[in-house]
Amino acid sequence: MRRPLLWSRIKSEAGGNGATKLRFLGVLGAVSAYPFIIASIALSPWFNFCENALSDLGNVALNGSVAVVYNAGMVASGLIVAAFGTALSIKHPSWKYLVWSLPLAVAGFDLALIGVFPEDAGAVHGQVSVVFFASIAAVTLLYSYASWPLGTPRVGAASLALGIASPLVWFFDWPWRGVAIQETITSAFAAVWLVMVSLSNA
Repeated sequence: MRRPLLWSRIKSEAGGNGATKLRFLGVLGAVSAYPFIIASIALSPWFNFCENALSDLGNVALNGSVAVVYNAGMVASGLIVAAFGTALSIKHPSWKYLVWSLPLAVAGFDLALIGVFPEDAGAVHGQVSVVFFASIAAVTLLYSYASWPLGTPRVGAASLALGIASPLVWFFDWPWRGVAIQETITSAFAAVWLVMVSLSNA
């Protein structure tokens, strides 16, 4: 009798450690881009939140080697988020997770593409950027739908609010020319959501 009990305990502890690592991966994906963005802003004295887009920081022709820092942050963060979404889908292969974890993995990959195709790459940069912000809003709404079966209705309510607020940010007529503030607000929404979900579901 001892061996089965011991084996069950080992499996339980391994699962717990795996859950901790998965939570860490999700939180890391949520925050990992920000040190790169902050460093890029610090190294770009010309940058103005009211006049520029965050993507200007990744424009190689405009920002030289500093652009590599910004773009590396997008790629790293995107791949981490994609890895989190993929790992979560493998760990929990039920519709309650897959309905939002697989789209999250796709959104993470799209975020990485923003760094692969920086602003001076042409129209493709704008396309992957729009897809990223739209997909993140969609993922939060999908999570709110699945939150009751998951047993996380409070996180679901927050997800619904963030999923509605994110696109609304882009429809207001703001008194400044740039979009860096809107990008910062919506990316912060996404980061807060990902932290909540990582701690609740991993």
